[in-house]
Amino acid sequence: MRTLFVHLRLHFQLLLAPVFLWGWLLAGGGLSGAVVLAFVAFHFFLYSGATAFNSYYDRDVGPVGGLERPPSVVPALLPFSLAVQGVGAALAALVNLPVLLAYAIFVGLSFAYSHPRIRWKARTWTSLLVVGFGQGALAFSGAWAATRGEISSAWSPDGVLGAIAAVLLILALYPLTQLYQIDEDAARGDHTVAVVWGPQRCFAFALACTILGGLIKIFAPTLARPPIAGFAGALAVRDVVRRLFPGGPITAGVITLNLIGGGGGAQQEVTGEVVRGFGHVK
Repeated sequence: MRTLFVHLRLHFQLLLAPVFLWGWLLAGGGLSGAVVLAFVAFHFFLYSGATAFNSYYDRDVGPVGGLERPPSVVPALLPFSLAVQGVGAALAALVNLPVLLAYAIFVGLSFAYSHPRIRWKARTWTSLLVVGFGQGALAFSGAWAATRGEISSAWSPDGVLGAIAAVLLILALYPLTQLYQIDEDAARGDHTVAVVWGPQRCFAFALACTILGGLIKIFAPTLARPPIAGFAGALAVRDVVRRLFPGGPITAGVITLNLIGGGGGAQQEVTGEVVRGFGHVK
């Protein structure tokens, strides 16, 4: 039984929590039973069950995301992974219909991603689309629906731009999680992003997506966004800039973000460091 739970990689699933929390934040925030239930359904049942389902078919023996030495795959892992996702679906149904629909679509995509008869994971661009839409747009939409009780308002500028930012930041992370598995994926004949592009192009792609997603978080127009939303984007961009320009002559710049708060419309200024110096990209 312990082996089955290890395959869920519960600690690893929390890396996806910022996407859900980003959707929750832009939807207005506020703690409610619906939000907590949706968070638990997605992170402790949907993501973990889908991960175990994928592990059943991958049968990795080398390092994977969250596990340096994954345990051996046992026959019980397949029904266990489906049962975990089933429990999460029941929890999602207790929230509302849009959350359940987002959950169900994700389950369908994860099946197509991993199952040998379809195996979208083995196709470079298809896998990117599935992961970006599933872990980015669907997770964001699920959080939005749990917070507001409906999904139609997600078509607002905040909702659309927020979802795009979520997709970009998930796409930045996804190829990096495959770098551990290049040899095993190649041996299976899977043309994953990491196998086809290699580590250097994966890092370049991750940097580009992080910059674009961070800039959207900073500059997306809104009338209700808390200052922390733009601040989160500034931190993302600052981190990338520091990686690109690790040293050298100091050339500092400052961004002043006029972020309009909710209700009273008070402006908040967030000052972030943009460029710390010039260096060489290796």
